[in-house]
Amino acid sequence: MIKKILKRIKGNEYQVQVERMSTTEPEGKLSINLKKIINLLNYTKRSSVSYSAGSFDVGYHSFTIDGVELKGQRNPVERFANIPFDFTDKTVLDIGCNQGGMINAIANKISSGIGIDYDSRMINAANRMKFHLGNHHTNFFVFDLEKENLNYIKDFLPNNKVDAVFLLSVCMWVENWKEVIKLSKEISTHLIFESNGKPERQDEQVDFLKTIYSQIDLINEKSEDDPSQKNRRLYLCK
Repeated sequence: MIKKILKRIKGNEYQVQVERMSTTEPEGKLSINLKKIINLLNYTKRSSVSYSAGSFDVGYHSFTIDGVELKGQRNPVERFANIPFDFTDKTVLDIGCNQGGMINAIANKISSGIGIDYDSRMINAANRMKFHLGNHHTNFFVFDLEKENLNYIKDFLPNNKVDAVFLLSVCMWVENWKEVIKLSKEISTHLIFESNGKPERQDEQVDFLKTIYSQIDLINEKSEDDPSQKNRRLYLCK
């Protein structure tokens, strides 16, 4: 039933506006609150960018909420599968967090999670899920990497530093990506980095990482969790 309902509401800005489900009463497996979350996840697909994942049921990230699986373009659980880092009681900053799926996937482990993204639709959806799931140790903020002073990112953090930074498929989208990497090194000893773009663009990103970090370990040579784009590389930098 969930698949049928999601198919009915599927859409993106390039075709038609996403149909909003009524939230006046439950429908099958879907509680009223879950229907509200699905509406907001689908609303993120109206952003006119490729990472809004308009052709997928609920946008960029997959979620399991109240036992219901919501299929997105990428599965955060699969992306974490091979990362050799223990997130237990750690603080994490996700730069370019999209719908907050990566932090959501480890919320039961970390002591604090902060996500930032320039797209208010993504942040609204992330915060709605945060409150529904009771993840009050996670917070999501609107922040434009290219238009704002990057040092303000520190003011979103409980302290000036975190244990790990996520910078996943972000650098091909922002002009000042080198400055973002430098800030990541300043506020954390560990960076989980995913390159993106044409091979030469990804090589450029990794070459710059080597000038900043003393150790760069390749975790995944392919982004197998994404059926539509497998040619990204995942690294742990420290």
